Amino acid sequence: MERLHHNGVLIPPRYEGKELGIKVNGREIKLTTEQEERALAWAKKLGTPYVEDPVFIENFHLDFSRKLGVEVKHENIDYSEILTIVEKEREQKTNLSREEKKKLATQRKIKREANKEKYGYAWLDGERVEISNYVAEPSSIFMGRGKHPMRGRWKEGPQEEDIVLNLSPEAPRPQGNWKEIIWNPNSMWIARWQDKLSGKIKYVWFSDSVSIKQEKEIEKFDKARKFGENLSRIHKHVRENLESDDLKRRKTATICFLIDKLKIRVGDEKDPDEADTVGASTLRPEHVQFNNDGTIAFNFLGKDSVPHFFSTKLPEKITKNLKEFATNGDSTLFDGIGSKHVSEFLDEVMTGLSSKAFRTYYASDAVETKLEKISVDHEDAEYVKKHVATMANLTAAKVCNHRRTISKNWQSSLEKKKERLKVLKKRAKVAQAKIKQKIIDHGKKTEIRKEKQEKQLNTTIEKLTEIKRQIEAKKKQDKPFAALEKRLKLKRKSIANQKERIRKMKSKHSERIRKLRQNLDDRKLRDETALEKQKLKIEAQKETRDYNLTTSLKSYIDPRVYYEWGKRVNYDWKNYYPKSLHKKFSWVETKEIQQLQNN
Repeated sequence: MERLHHNGVLIPPRYEGKELGIKVNGREIKLTTEQEERALAWAKKLGTPYVEDPVFIENFHLDFSRKLGVEVKHENIDYSEILTIVEKEREQKTNLSREEKKKLATQRKIKREANKEKYGYAWLDGERVEISNYVAEPSSIFMGRGKHPMRGRWKEGPQEEDIVLNLSPEAPRPQGNWKEIIWNPNSMWIARWQDKLSGKIKYVWFSDSVSIKQEKEIEKFDKARKFGENLSRIHKHVRENLESDDLKRRKTATICFLIDKLKIRVGDEKDPDEADTVGASTLRPEHVQFNNDGTIAFNFLGKDSVPHFFSTKLPEKITKNLKEFATNGDSTLFDGIGSKHVSEFLDEVMTGLSSKAFRTYYASDAVETKLEKISVDHEDAEYVKKHVATMANLTAAKVCNHRRTISKNWQSSLEKKKERLKVLKKRAKVAQAKIKQKIIDHGKKTEIRKEKQEKQLNTTIEKLTEIKRQIEAKKKQDKPFAALEKRLKLKRKSIANQKERIRKMKSKHSERIRKLRQNLDDRKLRDETALEKQKLKIEAQKETRDYNLTTSLKSYIDPRVYYEWGKRVNYDWKNYYPKSLHKKFSWVETKEIQQLQNN
């Protein structure tokens, strides 16, 4: 970067106290604004699973005790007054009229757009670019992921005096009491601060749509593709070092084998205060069990406390190494080896290669393989193609073990979809039966009218015959028959009209039946489509029950896989990707256009 201008970071307004109180062991305590903010945040969590978690409860009330200046236990606090306020606010929101809700939504939108216009953009080397997370984190109860040991602690949001801004020297200084303003042209952050709870440095970044971030993304996926091209060499390099005399190389090669075979993370990226999650390099003896049938059972918590539990047959060299490391290891199987050593080891085969490329390559490859296996035609419906895309994404989520906790409303949501399917089936049956009945009824009605018309026609024909007979008789008697000939002419015209009416009636009947049958065919097609669509929704929900597909789609699957497949089957890849990722991966189409122009 040469120049960077922006307006700083949006700081959420401080909490305004309402002079509320709590009771501790029956004694009323009036709360300060800071104390009240925490108590209110707790009250809003009542009724959720969080407040049933012993660690969450203990951590919150430990911090709350420090803020109160007196030790309190959860069971000794009466939050009634604050809970009344919370319930009253909820009731007021629920009872708002449709117009009032719409008005408030409009006001929020106007405010949100104004904030984004001021804080959501930066000028990077003269170009206006979007900022991703321009709002600083507000103070709140720390929720954490999985079984994070600090869940329930109070997380104090940053103020201006905590925040460092990254601005080029000539840029106008945003108003505010900022901690520091520096110029770091080699970094892509807008602002940073130290989290007061974890001690981590938090950043405000450019949006994923900014070209310099997209270039990093392209580089990541290109590296994964190159990794695939060099896979046989990498495998050979790993195999050759599994029995190395150098213990560190043997350990490193074994870690690489596990990352490659089991598709797990390297494992030493987490902070010491996070939950006890591990990866390949941080496995401990208790995470590995050697079974009598020659298989090895792995049982550990991966990132976000996702359980990794599986048994697999591994080569004898790997089993031998793992047993040796489990016996001699003081704390971890691969003591002294981390991601740095793995990257250096892989760099011997392919420059710049790290362990992250494994999962990116295998996730993308799994999707590509699945898409090639499932037969999809150009003419197939959009929802069919989207389902195929989902099932392919699921293979990547399984490869990366992107499991999630099953939501509490998952079953009820599934039952609603099943009930919807029953309704659709019943509705289809009733609607089709109505059309079929119309065909029958119209046929009966037309048949009755036709019989009536043909009866009238026959009567007219009989009268015509009688008039002809009378004319012949008059001729023989040499009597005048002009009047009879006039009647004969009228009868012939009447017969012609009656025949035309019968013909038109038959034609109208045929056209009506044709339309009804077409309606029936269209209805059957619509019903079949609706039923198939609903069945696929049910299938997708069942299959993805405990898998998170967003992570693989956002970070591990090369979007060019979906883009190329979409071109082959006449499907716009953006119809599968959520809108939030369209800008992130806009380079997919841009890059192809550039290549076409260059050619």
